[in-house]
Amino acid sequence: MYIFVNAKTVKPYKSFCSDTLNRLKNVMQNQYGFDCDFYLIGSGAKNLVTKNENEPFDLDYNFEIKSFPNDFNPNNSEKLKQLKDLIRKELNEILKDTYFKDSQDSTSVLTAGLFFKNDPSKKEFSFDVAILAKNSKGNYCRLIHEKGLVDRFYWNEVPSSLDVSEKTEELKEYGWWQDVRDRYCDLKNLYLKRQDYNHPSFVVYVEAVNQVYKEFEDYDE
Repeated sequence: MYIFVNAKTVKPYKSFCSDTLNRLKNVMQNQYGFDCDFYLIGSGAKNLVTKNENEPFDLDYNFEIKSFPNDFNPNNSEKLKQLKDLIRKELNEILKDTYFKDSQDSTSVLTAGLFFKNDPSKKEFSFDVAILAKNSKGNYCRLIHEKGLVDRFYWNEVPSSLDVSEKTEELKEYGWWQDVRDRYCDLKNLYLKRQDYNHPSFVVYVEAVNQVYKEFEDYDE
């Protein structure tokens, strides 16, 4: 069952991740020409970090590519492979002098794990980095690495994500943020119960915001 992690526990890990990803952002912009930014799921919203009860918690970040170099084709699978490999290489370069292990390439994120010094087999904390960009409709798309008989990279659209930031700010302004938090946790537990692992944190967050925003609109009428 998912529960929220208190802000005091999260703070030092969040600070480390922000510093690490800021360095990664600078490298990708200054050395390779990608206009990019990063943010914690929910645009850094407070009190939205969850964990599965007795398991270690993690932080979920979006690393958004806002524009690509002129010679980069964002719709070419091989180019997308090069992009994810490049981000992973530079992230691991930043992490090499820390206690974190090299980040691992999963289907939709890069995952870097921190293990206890006195028990290297036991994970203390990890953070996930999803690579995002917006499509021509303005919706967010996540970079997916499909593994198997066919190994390919492509963008997977997050439905109804166009105005998620604006909706979030409006819900906060009118006092509906706690409803978003509760819905987010409820949805994560629903998918956990179903053993549905096709709803990563950002997708669940967008779903929670849209559901609560619909209720907010109906209430406002």
